[in-house]
Amino acid sequence: MKKFKKRLKLFFRNFKSALTRPEMLVLPGQLAFFFILSIVPTITLIGYGAGLLNLSTDVIYNFLAEAFSKNVANILIVHPAKTLGAGYIITMLVGYYFASNGAASIIVTSNSIYGLENKSFFRRRLKAFIMTLIIILLFIFMIIVPVLGNKITEMIAYVNMKQSVTTKILHVFNFLKGPITWFIMFIFIKLIYTMAPDKKTESRHTNKGAIFTTFGWVLSTNIYSYYITHFAKYDIFYGGLANIIVLMLWFFLLAYILTIGIALNQKVEEEELEKTSKINIVKE
Repeated sequence: MKKFKKRLKLFFRNFKSALTRPEMLVLPGQLAFFFILSIVPTITLIGYGAGLLNLSTDVIYNFLAEAFSKNVANILIVHPAKTLGAGYIITMLVGYYFASNGAASIIVTSNSIYGLENKSFFRRRLKAFIMTLIIILLFIFMIIVPVLGNKITEMIAYVNMKQSVTTKILHVFNFLKGPITWFIMFIFIKLIYTMAPDKKTESRHTNKGAIFTTFGWVLSTNIYSYYITHFAKYDIFYGGLANIIVLMLWFFLLAYILTIGIALNQKVEEEELEKTSKINIVKE
């Protein structure tokens, strides 16, 4: 129990240190801006990838429509063309380049927090391409989870099992759907945190930041969604721009949490290096 309290106290100390960093006044806003620039091409690429796997992108649309509004969902969701031509392939490549701006900004943000110099533009862009692919795969996996659950229940119903059994299995899957999705999010976020800085970062140093960001994104999205649905009246002040404001604030919230996660990881690594250094001095 004492060990747990000590770890909890250390986490909150690191969290406070990350929250009060001067970079937190600037970096989340910059990151959110590039998120907004890259989100539509990213969702378009996700839609194309899901189409190749015969998956429906209705999950993304329904999430955005329920969390915010149908107008917000319509702003973001762009249905890709069904046929592949040279022009469409070129458009997708250009879209992929713009989508990689979000990942590139994560790299720059990480370097700033870790106190590193940015590598060459081409090296950073190559890494951003790989990280963008990881982000797209993350969203596709998040689409697969609910689709897979529906397919399983359809198969069970097809073999004429009792309706009560089908309902129980559906309840179990719906219960597990959240933790499965969160675990997938954690793995991908941890991978992004490990790759982002222009230095060798040990995977174990990114655990706390990845856990914080995973639950932070889930919790903040649900709270913000409830706030938007029941309390916020942005249309009074912003009129037709209200839907854009809703999106911008949401992306800023996600970017702020992501930046705190990076700062937490940096603090964990810094403390471990200091601890190792003290041990080496004692041994000498």
